[in-house]
Amino acid sequence: MATTRKCIKTYFTAEEAAHLDEVAARLRLNRSDFLRRLTMAYRVPDPTEFVAWQGIRDLMKVNADLARLGNLFKLALDEEPPDSLTQKLGEIAADIAETQQHLKAAAIDVRALIQGRRR
Repeated sequence: MATTRKCIKTYFTAEEAAHLDEVAARLRLNRSDFLRRLTMAYRVPDPTEFVAWQGIRDLMKVNADLARLGNLFKLALDEEPPDSLTQKLGEIAADIAETQQHLKAAAIDVRALIQGRRR
């Protein structure tokens, strides 16, 4: 397949090539993309962003688990449990809802930090 891109060759020592591969892998780019971004002064990803975004995904998974747990508690409450259990389940459901709000706020804060660093 024909392309309009030009191939530019360059030579590296074995150590330089190994370092290039290491840095490109850490940034989750291939050699070509990494070198293109450097030479064209495009933004190079920050490796800490990958960790932060994974943290946000993990927080959202915990949030979903809490939502499922809350729904199970609601089902238990609908089945006419004893009053002492009803009160305890209600308190736990309220705790779950509060924890979900904290998780969402933490994820929003992390995302804001990541996006603020890009600028």
